[in-house]
Formats: sequence, C-alpha cells, structure tokens
Amino acid sequence: MPARVLVIVEGGPSGLDRRDNAAVSMARRFAVETGAELDALVSGATVALPGTWSRAWLLAATDARAIAAEAAAITASGEHMAVFTGETPLGREAGGRLAVRLGCPVVAGVQAVRMQSAALHLTRPAVAGTRSATLVALKLPAIVVVSADIAVGEPAPSAMPEPSALVPAHLFDPPELLAETRLSPWEMDVAEAEVVVAGGRGVGGPEGFELLGTLAQRLGGAVGATRVAVDLGWVSRDRQVGLTGRTVSPRFYLACGISGAIHHALGMRSSGFIAAINTDARCAIFSIANASVVGDVREVVPALIAEIDRRRALAATEREPVGSAR
Repeated sequence: MPARVLVIVEGGPSGLDRRDNAAVSMARRFAVETGAELDALVSGATVALPGTWSRAWLLAATDARAIAAEAAAITASGEHMAVFTGETPLGREAGGRLAVRLGCPVVAGVQAVRMQSAALHLTRPAVAGTRSATLVALKLPAIVVVSADIAVGEPAPSAMPEPSALVPAHLFDPPELLAETRLSPWEMDVAEAEVVVAGGRGVGGPEGFELLGTLAQRLGGAVGATRVAVDLGWVSRDRQVGLTGRTVSPRFYLACGISGAIHHALGMRSSGFIAAINTDARCAIFSIANASVVGDVREVVPALIAEIDRRRALAATEREPVGSAR
C-alpha cells in the first residue's frame, strides 16, 4: 500500500490563498518524488486543486479545532507521512492543534522537504534567515507548515475526485467576540502584512517615517525599513526588512527612499507588486520594481495620502442615498 500525504487548504470565492498554493505545490512535488498518494482536506468552500488527487474531503467549517479533529481522523490509519498546510493564520493554528492531537512534530516556515534514509528531512530558515537548518522528524506524520516564499510550480490541470462532505465529529460553540481592534502600522507584524510601506535613508529621519506610517495606515499595512534606517535609530529593529532582518512577501511593497542594496532586496523581492519612490533614476530598486516614481519621498507621499483621502471622500459621497441631508 503506497504511503499518503494530506494537504489542508481553505477554499474561498477567489480560489486558493497564495500561501495555501505554496503548500499544494510542495506537497505535489514531494508526492512525485516519493510515489505517495495525495489527499486533500478543504475547509470552507470547494476549490479545484491543481494536480492529481486520490481522495478529497470538504469541511464547511473554517474552525481550526474542527479541521484538526477531522485531519486526525483521516490520518488515524497511519498511512500518511506528512500533513502540509499553508502559512496562513488558519493553517498554522490547525497544524499546531493537529500536532498536539497526534503527538507529532510540527515545523513552520518549511522551504524544502525530502525523504532520506527512511526519515523525513525538513529545511527551514535559521539565524534570521542567513542560514538554513534541516530538521529530522522522529515521528510521522510530520506537520509541515510551508513557507509562503517558496517557488510555486507551473499551473497544472486539476484531477480531483468529488470531495466527500464531512460533518465535524465534535461540534464547538462559536467563539464570542469580546473586542475588536485594528493594529496600527507600528504594531502590525511586517512579515504578516499584506501591504508594507518601507523607508530607507532617503526618508530623511524619524519624521519621515511618521509620514510613511500615515500612508501605511491609509493602505491598511505595516511600516518597514532598511538596515541603515534602523542603525540610525529612526525605527525599531523589528521593522527591518532584508537579509539581516525580516523576509516579507506582501501583495504590495512600497519602497520609499530605498536604494535597493542586495541585502535589502533579498528580503522583499518575492512581493506580489513592488513600487518604488527615489530621487535617483538609476537606483537599483528601480530594476526590480513594477512601478517607479522619480521624486522626493517628502513630496510624493503627502500627495499619495491626499489622493487616497480625496477618492475615499468621493466614494463616500457617491454612496449617500439620493435626497439625504448633506
């Protein structure tokens, strides 16, 4: 009987999250290399996964506790070598809960996985991303939380059976919302943000970063920085993006007054869309940016903030019902 691999993903109206897509891609490669059969546990809504799948289950609930309970039941036969999840909040929580249920290892930020000498070897970043560490799973299945930064393979058609609907074996009371707060750009984890507004020497000082914080707040993102800005004491070290800082891959990365030195570029080049503002038309950051603005950050950023505010005010006016008091 061939060994099996289980992938846990969350389906949505727009398909797979890019982080879940990374988990699917790594699991498919691992299955090809080992000859394992692929199983999928989809939570939320049905989604067609690329590649050839042996079995599939659909769980309408998107509660990490329910997902972990069902995944534990699926892997109870002992056939599965590994369970792959994306580096999403739901994937991380479900993976952790499943590891506790099974008494198995869980490794986050995994960039490569292979079978060697009948043992599962998992490679992840170490020493702030400057080194790689390879961990050996002493018990299977290993819970593999896949890094969102891995290269995703070429798109493939889906050969997936109709998912079997699952009813959670254990019904949980829905969580009670006690309070809701929105993180400020200075509180948000720069590695988790979908939008990062980053500054370098060209920002000019702490007051320039306050301006970037205002723009980041408008965009719902976090503030990032280069090593130079951190070393100068303009921002705290947890904001640093680059080889000796944090590796980020947001949907949108705005580089303000950043030259584009290689140690910074290595920490953000996998961003979905990169825009850059710099007074030097020949700076290195422009070579990797999708959109470039030659100009002074202290002039361009206030103009961006003003334009965002103008468009929001216009949209709010257009939404007002006809005849409403103004």
